Amino acid sequence: MRAWAPWLVAFVVWNLTFDYQLRRAGDAFVAEQLADWARQQPPRLIRDAFRPRVAQAAITSTAAAVLVAGAGVLYVRRRARGGQR
Repeated sequence: MRAWAPWLVAFVVWNLTFDYQLRRAGDAFVAEQLADWARQQPPRLIRDAFRPRVAQAAITSTAAAVLVAGAGVLYVRRRARGGQR
């Protein structure tokens, strides 16, 4: 395994998890807006309702990427040490 592979996999994991979470947050925001409209309540601004969800998505995605990168780096180091013997 190449030394750069864990970083590439972590980057892909971060992007996939972030995009997935943003998609779910967008769907939830639209559902909440429709429910508010049905109850004849004023709509909420997207910056007020969506910003905390984006921050949470970034934190969760970063945690997942760190775990993947850490496991990959440990794997690469272990393989490198085993190959030198």
